[in-house]
Amino acid sequence: MSSTHAVVPALGRLWFNELSERCAKEGVPLPGPENLHQKFNQPEVPPAARGKLAQVMHVEWVKGRADVPAWQLQALVEAIEAWWHLLPEGSTPLTAGLAPAWVRAQGSLGHIEPLAEAALRWQEQLASPDHEAVALGLLRQLRRLKGEASIGPSLALIDALGQRWQPEASWTQEMVGTLAMVARAAETLPPLQRVAAWLDRLAPHASRPDARGWLAPLTAAAVRCAALPVLRQLAETMLDDEEPDPGGGFSLAAALETLGELAPSPSVHALVTRAAKLWPKQPSVQVELAKLKRAEGATVQQLAAPLLALEATHPATPAAWQLLAEYAFHDGDIALAKETYQRLAELGQLDEQSQLRLDHLSLHQGGTAAAASAAGTLPETGTPVLDPAQLGPLAEPLAALGLVLAQAPRHDSPVSLADTEARCRQTLAAFEHMLPALDGLTLAEAGQAASHLWALANSGALDLAHWEGVFPFEIGPAFGTLDGHRCRAQCQGVLQHLVALCRHAVRRERPLLGAPGDASLAMLLDLLRQQLDAQLAMKQADEALADLDDAAARLGGLGHTALAALRERALLAAGRIDTLRAELDAAHSGADTQRGAEAWPMREWDDWLRAEGLTAHPLLHDEPLVGQFDVVDTTGRVRSHAHEMVGTTLSLARTTDLRVRNVHLLIGTQGGVLKPHPWHLQMGEFPYPHPNVLARGAGGTVLRGAGLWKRLDEPLVVLANMDAPFHRNYYHWMVLTLARIQALLSRGILKTRKLLLPRELTGWMLSSLHDIGLDETRVRWYSAEDDLRLTDAVIASPSEFASATMVEGLRRRLTQAAGLDPDAETPGDRLIYLARRGETRRPMVEAEQVINIAEALGFEIVAAETLSLLDQVRLFASARGIAGPPGAAFTNLMWAPPGARVLTIFKQDINGPTFFDLSFLRGQQHRWLQARSIAGFESVSIVTSPFSVDVDLARRELQWVRDGE
Repeated sequence: MSSTHAVVPALGRLWFNELSERCAKEGVPLPGPENLHQKFNQPEVPPAARGKLAQVMHVEWVKGRADVPAWQLQALVEAIEAWWHLLPEGSTPLTAGLAPAWVRAQGSLGHIEPLAEAALRWQEQLASPDHEAVALGLLRQLRRLKGEASIGPSLALIDALGQRWQPEASWTQEMVGTLAMVARAAETLPPLQRVAAWLDRLAPHASRPDARGWLAPLTAAAVRCAALPVLRQLAETMLDDEEPDPGGGFSLAAALETLGELAPSPSVHALVTRAAKLWPKQPSVQVELAKLKRAEGATVQQLAAPLLALEATHPATPAAWQLLAEYAFHDGDIALAKETYQRLAELGQLDEQSQLRLDHLSLHQGGTAAAASAAGTLPETGTPVLDPAQLGPLAEPLAALGLVLAQAPRHDSPVSLADTEARCRQTLAAFEHMLPALDGLTLAEAGQAASHLWALANSGALDLAHWEGVFPFEIGPAFGTLDGHRCRAQCQGVLQHLVALCRHAVRRERPLLGAPGDASLAMLLDLLRQQLDAQLAMKQADEALADLDDAAARLGGLGHTALAALRERALLAAGRIDTLRAELDAAHSGADTQRGAEAWPMREWDDWLRAEGLTAHPLLHDEPLVGQFDVVDTTGRVRSHAHEMVGTTLSLARTTDLRVRNVHLLIGTQGGVLKPHPWHLQMGEFPYPHPNVLARGAGGTVLRGAGLWKRLDEPLVVLANMDAPFHRNYYHWMVLTLARIQALLSRGILKTRKLLLPRELTGWMLSSLHDIGLDETRVRWYSAEDDLRLTDAVIASPSEFASATMVEGLRRRLTQAAGLDPDAETPGDRLIYLARRGETRRPMVEAEQVINIAEALGFEIVAAETLSLLDQVRLFASARGIAGPPGAAFTNLMWAPPGARVLTIFKQDINGPTFFDLSFLRGQQHRWLQARSIAGFESVSIVTSPFSVDVDLARRELQWVRDGE
């Protein structure tokens, strides 16, 4: 018997004898009557006999049976094909009969090729209602067999059926199921484009009562095509259902997850909020709500309850707890982070990054790391390492980059900055040359490698690349062993390889290689997002725009909404606000332009004033001040370094048209949004999270249109860069904000004008205003939800660095408020050690050991955050020595007397001048005891990772604080 699906020209005596032998072997009667059997023993078998045998085989062997042996199905296929081969002129397989049986048999045998050939060969005839059963049978079997070979024929069938499709068609569910299969299996873009066209036709009918059967596959297809408008429409349909399908939460979650990831917006937020109420136990829905709230500035405590209430047995719950643990870790909520990581551990879902963070948190309890430190066994952190497990097939092509990264980016590196940059260029060229040979690289593998490269560029020493421009002076060896220029060169080298990888993956012939499990359009769009992130980090906005235009042309309308959001970011980064405004105007009728969307440029103070045509009048000015600090390296050697502080100016500019939004946004009609100095931007992206902030970039932002502007005509003073409600940082408030307010108050500026302040200030901030004597009647309060338009405002310029005049003015005022004489600056007698027991950032492994040593040497162990402001003033005004790992509490150096000795214990890699500057202003002796970053935390930013100090050196330097030289 034939073993393939090929047409057999003459199934005569030999074939029939083989069939008879097989039937006898299997104990199955030979189908049909004896007189039919006899006809197959003739030299020429009549065509009618072939047709009759095929019909008998179908009736006796196949019809109505669920489990038919493969040999019988194969025999039936051969019999049918032999009959069809000799059909008379004018007759076709579709008109002759048994086509549905042939389709089912071929499908059951797993023979996709003949089914695909038939679908293409019969396409025109299958458009007829007479052959609907065959068309649907082919559609069903191709969908079941799936795979690349089924895509073209399936779409051909849908085109045939689609010529007469109506929403009420009984076979709509079959068609939608096939569309979902095509969307899952396609490794090229044209099939997805054809599916997307059908999604637009189908979505408006998803609310029909008979659509429930195909709503899930339609949603699945829309997810695969990243058809965001369709997904939004389907989500609304599911949420509007008065009797929602109990299993519909999965489809809804998939729709909302895609919308939230690719195009977060106010309308998506509203959908997610509604869904979270309907499906409180659906983890994916709760995760999307948490992400959106987080983007608007929600704290981890505000997000915890619904996530912790999820059922541990739900397969999506670990991802929800992973997200919560990450938020808790970054917010410094140690208890919540540890609880959540422990839950993940109990489920066996603690991944490598989570284990790293749990180890990080455990350092506070003085666990095994502290014990190892006591024995002197903690290894020092190494250079960035490319992980072959994360890179997969890209490990070898990226090996040369790994060799570049193996050279630590230190000031004393034997490899110069120029050589580092040249080696990065060479490895990039070689990498680009090797990429086309990686034929089997799936999109998931490319995405995982890109994510690894991005994480590497934003962790360890390479994270210092983001300090570029933060300080208006060179951060040289005096401030740490790491060289920011070499860090930036290596970081950019990593990002350039990331961009090359993304370009290759997007532009190759099969961009969705690996579908369905290891590729999807959402993955491709996320890869474009990673490419954009890398290009914007390298300040290559124009290149990013060109790449996005190329991607849009290749996608041919697919993922349009997501691409538009990426393009919006690139335009903002490039500062092309007019172009963006025109594009927003063109899309103004879209569903997501709630109250309109307004694009604004962002400019720093001097440029903003010029654009507004305003003149700033200096109120006070401090010339640069030179000071000196000591460094104690890890060997115990002491060396001194001079440093020149930045000169500062507080100036006032009056305007008759100023808008204030979201507490921190000052908007001029010509200058746009007043942008902070880069020193502030290291605290987070600007504008800060708020529901009104729709997009942001280095050169501009998109805000949701204001509702009703509240006009204020009274004379007011406005503080530029009012970031206090967002950062809530003690140093920022005291040195950069409260000191400005005190300067304005002491110079009479607030006698004739009220100070505009947000109600969202914390309790301790409000208390400090009372402490400096700011009368409530001199304040004009407003909230983050107020959209203000001021007609008579004086803007106090932003403050970026400590001002000698303003620090001294605030010190004198608060010293008086604390009942002390500001002129009696006699040396104190108290020794203060500042503990950081409640902090997750920058933990010192030996913290408890050093605290015990300090206590034995006579230091008071102080948690400054537990004291009132005036109590802190009194305490530090009486200090002769202050020590501890650096943190905001060192702001209290402002109150300590001249001559006080100060010791900060921090890693040798990097340090900022922030607290050195305060010591310079106050005439204090400041030392930095250097420690070592420890191994195992290379994937954490070098600024926040744990460190280990030599306990003997710590004891020696604490004795210096107590006794002097």
